[in-house]
Amino acid sequence: MPVVAIVNQKGGVGKTTLATNLAWALAQTGSVLLFDADPQGSARDWGHFNTGGPENLSVQGAGNNPLVDQVRRLSSRYDWVILDGPPGISNVSADAVRVADAVLIPAKASAFDVWAATDIVEAVKARQTATKGTPKAAFVITMAKPRTRLGRQIDAALAELGLPVLQNRTTDRVAYTQAGNDGTSVLSGSDRTARDEITAIRHELEQLSHDHQ
Repeated sequence: MPVVAIVNQKGGVGKTTLATNLAWALAQTGSVLLFDADPQGSARDWGHFNTGGPENLSVQGAGNNPLVDQVRRLSSRYDWVILDGPPGISNVSADAVRVADAVLIPAKASAFDVWAATDIVEAVKARQTATKGTPKAAFVITMAKPRTRLGRQIDAALAELGLPVLQNRTTDRVAYTQAGNDGTSVLSGSDRTARDEITAIRHELEQLSHDHQ
């Protein structure tokens, strides 16, 4: 019952897009809770529009109880919990890291995203030190421009922060925006490249979570 927190203090990095698509992908083989801890409620709103998705995918917003208590209580009911964290460094984002078995940090191929990730990386590392390695964590490059020198430079910059970078990434494709607007996933759309990207990230996430167990 892995809990996967998707967090970054910087907004606009495709955090909710990654969360909704990964939740949809994982729900193809197991029960999934997409837990929206972002006050903007984008994942929750997506769930309200989602009428044709996997039957075993549930979407829920955060209540008034402490986040850690809510997630721990719910996690036993599902094979996976995908936690869409809030932007910024707050008690909620710290709790998201605390309750997670794995953390994904989405970052665009931009130096600003690298710099903005420093605080969340330090929070993850502090938690890992306190728990002898939990949560596992990795960056995910999002909205990348294929075959650019900039992408390779950002890979190197992110690696300097001391967390691994997933080999697979999402690219800047209209299919992601359209799926979000429709309350669906690129996995149900016609863009094969986008489908392959999410499927590949899902496999890496499964391996990352398996390594934790």
